[in-house]
Parts: sequence; structure tokens; C-alpha cells
Amino acid sequence: MAGMLAAAMCVTLLAGAGEAEAKTVKPKLSKKKLELTAGSGKTLKVTKAKGAKVTWKSSSKKTAAVKKSGKYSCKVTGKKTGKAVITCKVKGKKTYSLKCNVTVKKKAGGKKNTSPAVTPTANVTAPTQTPPALSQGTQAPGTQTNKPNMPNTPVPAEDGSIRKAYEDIFPNMGSCVNYGAGQQLQDAKTLSFVKKHFNSITLENEMKPDAILGKAADPLTKEEALALGYVVPDSYTEEVIPRLKFETIDQVLKIAHDNGLKVRAHTLVWHSQTPGWFFTEDYADKTNTTPEIMDARLEFYIRSVMKHVMEKEKELAGEAGSIVYTWDVVNEYLHRMSWGHIWDSVYGNKGMEPSYVKKAFQLAYDMVKQYGVQDKVTLCYNDYDTYFNIDDVVALIDFINAGEDAKICNGIGMQSHVDITRPTLDEYEAALDRFMATGLEIQITELDITINFDHEGETWQYKDKHETDEDQAAFVKDFMRLVVRKQRERDVKVSPKGITGVTIWGLYDTISWRAPSSPLLFKDSIDSPKPSFQEFLNAAE
Repeated sequence: MAGMLAAAMCVTLLAGAGEAEAKTVKPKLSKKKLELTAGSGKTLKVTKAKGAKVTWKSSSKKTAAVKKSGKYSCKVTGKKTGKAVITCKVKGKKTYSLKCNVTVKKKAGGKKNTSPAVTPTANVTAPTQTPPALSQGTQAPGTQTNKPNMPNTPVPAEDGSIRKAYEDIFPNMGSCVNYGAGQQLQDAKTLSFVKKHFNSITLENEMKPDAILGKAADPLTKEEALALGYVVPDSYTEEVIPRLKFETIDQVLKIAHDNGLKVRAHTLVWHSQTPGWFFTEDYADKTNTTPEIMDARLEFYIRSVMKHVMEKEKELAGEAGSIVYTWDVVNEYLHRMSWGHIWDSVYGNKGMEPSYVKKAFQLAYDMVKQYGVQDKVTLCYNDYDTYFNIDDVVALIDFINAGEDAKICNGIGMQSHVDITRPTLDEYEAALDRFMATGLEIQITELDITINFDHEGETWQYKDKHETDEDQAAFVKDFMRLVVRKQRERDVKVSPKGITGVTIWGLYDTISWRAPSSPLLFKDSIDSPKPSFQEFLNAAE
């Protein structure tokens, strides 16, 4: 009887402990956002922190100073205009890190801050654009999550800014846009929307090789090419040199500079959206040229394109590397066999040691080194389904960097054409962990998140699976919280920069290359946010 009574008491105590554990409440800050004027102060408190040790810290003491004013409170004082993040660390049985975003404005009567003017350029003819190819590759991942009780009510776009929500987490928050097709960068309203939500842009198609080279070779003599500023290496023995079309790029760089936007240059080397004539004898014959001639063409193209862009940056902003912060040097090499292997038609299948891929990075690194921007411009290998090809991605980059004096490939572009059921969040997390362990910079590129997408059948197209906008929002919430957590909790000694950017692949569903499967945060215009837009913002908290 005594033994039974003792056992019963143990069960009761354990149940009570479990119930107490379940009732543990996370501490909260009295404010998640504060607005101050320089010289004024406000009190910030943490609740539900009884018995815990509380410390306060400001990310910028020169902008907003913080001073403890009680066991569970502090006074935040505005010092000068700008932004800061106040971090409250609550250490008890568990440790919590709570954050408050502080904006300090000038005193009344002071000079107002003005944002860069919207300066769309009108009446400029862009080169003929190739329609977006379905060669971004196999669509990417996601996992079905428990759905929160979210009202199916559109959230007004003016209620939040993606860029501001993430400014203390990722240096670059971007979207893909177009200058010619759709004229998004030439429309004042759309450009204003882009500036509000992003600080980075990627041209969807207009920096790809077919946009710069054109549908057919436009021949120049060597003298004409040199007069245009092209780089013609000594190894280039052909008499004819193709004209490069930079008109659109020049307009985009100017718009970006005038409006405080950075640019991801996408892409230099790709098996898709590169004209077939670039690989043939005399740029006209149907016979493939030789690897030696192709090496010279590759050098001419990479050096000429990068030189033009960096010289344009110097003209607009006074220094190279001031607008374009990343180059996707090589795109989707690991998937070349799935979509056409045009480079292999000249070089042969080189497997995991492709000489032209390494050469492309050597040339690109030499160009940024010539301009002294190798420490501020990232050179990426960009690919899709990286979470299913983790070892191959790392092995390819190791091959590129092997024997070099520096990491000539110092960034991994994780194309994230994900679906709410593919891949799982665990698979995506495993890729982030492995890539962070390399110490390389990581950029989440081409992010879109589909619903009702048939990734199990043969069509790889829309399939009605009764998935809703709310299902997408639930996944967006979990996906972005995962990405934010991996960035905040990484070992900075191993991964100093971590994730340096996130690029959403389009402004709204109906102009997306995956439009039928509703992949973006806005529906049919920039004025129609979906539930996933609000969850995307919320994840930054």
C-alpha cells in the first residue's frame, strides 16, 4: 500500500510539473516599435519576466541609447536620426531575446529627410526580349504545416514594408523586375512600390546572354569592337566580333542608382537563353566551334560585359561595385542535361570538373580584382534544387576554388522555386546548415512558393489539389521563420555573413513564370496583397 501511495504521489507531482511547464509564458516587450525625436525618451518594459535576469542593448548607441530604469524596464533616448534595434535578453529557466525597432526622427522644425526621387526613363527602346523560359528548373520545396486561423482578408499594401521589416536581418531584400517587358521600371507607381519593399533588383531576363548577344550575330571588326570599349584577348583570333547590346542595362543601372537600389547581375554563363550561333564556326555555320576558340569567346564576353557595367558604375556613382553587388557567374551547371547541354556540345561532358566553369570564375574574379572590388562584390554559383544536390553543389564549388589564391566563387545562390509540399522544411534547413558550414556567402534567389503544383506527375504544371492562399500563407510563415532563425543563430565564426539576401521572383502572381500556381505575395497587381504577404512580414519578428 505504501509503495502504491508513493507511486501515485510521484505521478501527481510529475503531472503537476508538466502542467506548470505547459503554462510557462514567454515574456513580452511593451512595444515592438518605438518612434522618438532626437533628445526625447520613452520607457520600454518587459512583462512576464518575474525572477529572470534582464539585460538591455542597443544596436546603435549613437542613434538610440538605452539605460536600465528598473528591474524589468529601461529608458530609450533618441540621439540622432536613424534606426536602431533594442535587444532585451531575458534569462531564466529559458533564455529569450526580444527586440524593439526604434526610429529616431529630427525635432520639429528640423530639415526633413527626403527619399530619392522616382525617375523612370521614358521613350527608350529596349532590345527585343525573350519570353521567360521554363528553364529555371525543377520547382523547389516546402512542407505542409498546421494552418493558423487567419482571416481571408487582404492586408493593405501600405501597412508594411518588406525591406524595412528585414533590414536588420538581411542586407539585401529584392525582387526580379523587367525594364522592357511590362516596363515595370519605367512605370512611376511600380517603381515606387519596388523602392518601398526592396533595396535590390534582379532583371528577370535582360542580363541573360541572349538579351546581350541578340538573336543573330551583329558582326563588328576588331577595331570597331575596341572603339566600343570591348575587351578582345590576344587569344581571340577570329576576324569577326559580335556586337553586345548594353542599352537596357545602361538604363537600368541609372534607374537603380537614382533610386537607391542595388542590382544582382543574372547571369553570365548559362546553357539556356544563350543563342546557338555563339557556339558555331564564324558565328554562322551549323558546325560547332573548337574548345580553344570557345575559350577566347568566353573571355571576350565575360570581360567585356563586366568592364562595361563597372565603367558605367564609375560614370554614375564615382566607383565600381557601387550598384551591382553580386554576379551569378554560372547558372544551373548541375542541371544542364535536363534542359539542353549547349556548352557540352563544344567541350564535351566534363562531369564535376568542367574547365569552362572554372575559367568563367577565374575571368570574373580577375575583373573584380582589376577594379579593386573583390571584397565587396560577390561571385555566385546559382542553381535550383540545391537542397536535393547539396554534396554536388559543394563539390563543384570546391573544384572551382581549388588551387586558387582566393575563393573565386564566394557565394552560393540557392534558387528557391519551392512548393508548400516540396521540399520539407527539414530538407531546406539541412541545405542551409551545410552551405553555412562552407563559410561562403548564401543568397536565397528566385524565391516563389507554389500551391496546386504537380511536382509528382509528368506535366510539372498546375494541378488542382484544393490548396488555398491560406495554405500558402501558413507555409510562408514557417519557411521564413526558419530562414530568419538560421541567420540569427548561425555560428558567425564559421559563417561570418550567413544569408546576405533574399530575392522574391516577381511582383505578383499574374506576371510570374509560374502564374497558374499562385507563387507570390500579391495576386493580380501590386495593390492586391495575399495573406502570405502579412505572414512574410510577421516572420521578421
